[in-house]
Amino acid sequence: MFPREKLSGPMMIYTASPFVGPQLGPVIGGFINQFANWRWSFWVLIIWAAVQWTLIFFFVPETYAPVLLRRRAIRLRKETGDDRWKAPIEKMNKSVAKTVLWSCVRPFQLLVLDPMVLNLCLLCAILLGILYLFFGAFPLVFENNHGFNEWQTGLSFLGIFVGTVIGVSCDPLWKRNYVRLVRNNGGVSEPEFRLPPTILGAVLVPVSLFGFGWTTFP
Repeated sequence: MFPREKLSGPMMIYTASPFVGPQLGPVIGGFINQFANWRWSFWVLIIWAAVQWTLIFFFVPETYAPVLLRRRAIRLRKETGDDRWKAPIEKMNKSVAKTVLWSCVRPFQLLVLDPMVLNLCLLCAILLGILYLFFGAFPLVFENNHGFNEWQTGLSFLGIFVGTVIGVSCDPLWKRNYVRLVRNNGGVSEPEFRLPPTILGAVLVPVSLFGFGWTTFP
């Protein structure tokens, strides 16, 4: 979908998406639970999911190459009357059960056989685990120690959101660094050239956790 030199920006936005939801959810949920019935937390989720599904269904185009080729083959068969036009996906003899089973096995193969995938998955698991632990830590810290109510505690999650926005906004800096590394490597790109922001983040996360822990008490 994107050329290699422009891949970092979309990837940063895509990677930040699972973190933005848990950050904004407590903000919205805090106001709902403070000023409305708790059932509205679920109604808002249902409404939002319906809106997202509708937008995806009508406005997000298909980008999976095998499906696009199948659609093209179907169109050519209709236009030419020649049934020899077949997409590769139409020539597959795999059953649905076998395809689903293979889709379930493939992620574990990547985890076992590719150390980079395993390490990145472990890093993401740790980061998401820390983020979700804040759901329990923030109410304890801000409600018990600082006397916040529900909506004020929800607003405390905006700090994580601001950090995520700052991280994504740094993409132009990392892109220039990536271009420099490729240029110094004779114009050859390596996967490791995209690791510097991850390395910096791996250092900043424990520093920020210590800062949060040391400033917990009033």
